Amino acid sequence: MAFNRRSLWLLLAGWLCWAQTSLAHTASLTRVDALLTTNSLTLTFQLNQPDLLQFLHARTNDTVVQMTEAEVRSLAPRIADYVQSRVRFALDTNAPARGVLSNWPPAQLKLTTEERPGEITPAPLPLTLRWEIPAKAKQLELSLSLFDTTGFAALFEVLFHRGKDIPPVLQLVQARQAMVIDLEAFQEDTRDAKPAPGPSENQGASPAPVSGNSVAQFIELGFTHILPKGLDHILFVLGLFLLSPKLKPLLWQVTAFTLAHSITLALAVLGIFALPGRVVEPIIALSIAVVAIENLFRQDVSPWRWACVFGFGLIHGMGFAGVLSEVGLPREQIGLALISFNVGVELGQLAVIALAFGATKWCEHRSWYGPWVRRPLCLLIALAGIVWMVQRLLEA
Repeated sequence: MAFNRRSLWLLLAGWLCWAQTSLAHTASLTRVDALLTTNSLTLTFQLNQPDLLQFLHARTNDTVVQMTEAEVRSLAPRIADYVQSRVRFALDTNAPARGVLSNWPPAQLKLTTEERPGEITPAPLPLTLRWEIPAKAKQLELSLSLFDTTGFAALFEVLFHRGKDIPPVLQLVQARQAMVIDLEAFQEDTRDAKPAPGPSENQGASPAPVSGNSVAQFIELGFTHILPKGLDHILFVLGLFLLSPKLKPLLWQVTAFTLAHSITLALAVLGIFALPGRVVEPIIALSIAVVAIENLFRQDVSPWRWACVFGFGLIHGMGFAGVLSEVGLPREQIGLALISFNVGVELGQLAVIALAFGATKWCEHRSWYGPWVRRPLCLLIALAGIVWMVQRLLEA
């Protein structure tokens, strides 16, 4: 092998720097009410105020930006331009059109508050964009690129109001994910329906059904929360894999982890029991370090390992729940969303394990696999976990 001590330490230093700059759980949820008629589309955004201000100030960490009402109003033109330029509305093969702005800035402006240290109550910023739809248009394409940057998981809850007699449809989309609407089919579906009420008139209405499309989107959300966005969860799963290349020990660990995180994911999303993120996130980082360090001293699954993985799985479940809970779905929809999201998480974990098997299968029985592959990887993972734990404790 070409490894030597100097190159190994350079690799460790590079990994340490990368771990320090990686953001594992930065996420934003934006509610969008979409009023679609045969001749117009109106989007009413409820923008996440601290996330929006963080982007406008080019902040790269999770520090909450709090401003006075006068400061926010002074940014109103920049906020309007930011939203208008990052909403792509296109008809058929025509060039994208810029939405017409209204209700901005609002007469009454709520501000983000901090009830106690570390517990932020974000205030939404309402902003409305409107586009005309010509009678001959056949297809509408809509995508949202707000908060679209590396390490930031932007999520949009789009509720389509189509007519008074037609149930609204919920679409859960990520940044730049295109929503394509067949306008001819829409006209057929809404021909006998009464005009759709505006978003404000829908407050207090019955919840929108989760469509088959939304189920797929929840699965995708769970999968992408692991691969590629959940770097800390990826490293934990790799820590489980690196204990031993044998399938049976891995299955024991994955079973314990899956059972545990499924329990707390359900409890947290249903509002029965949850811990604050400032407690959960450092423990998740600690779990990465503990599992990787134990790999340096053992090569089999002990009762301690099984209990350790189960216990840390309970904590990871609350981390998973943080993403799903932010969606704010009515209780009638939580069950299906929870199952779909959990399926996505499991598929993501299995994908990580499959990739690890594929990368190491050819060398797992070589004499140098343990000292030059397994042990250095475990050490790198442990260092990343320790760095994250310290960072998250300092930020709590």
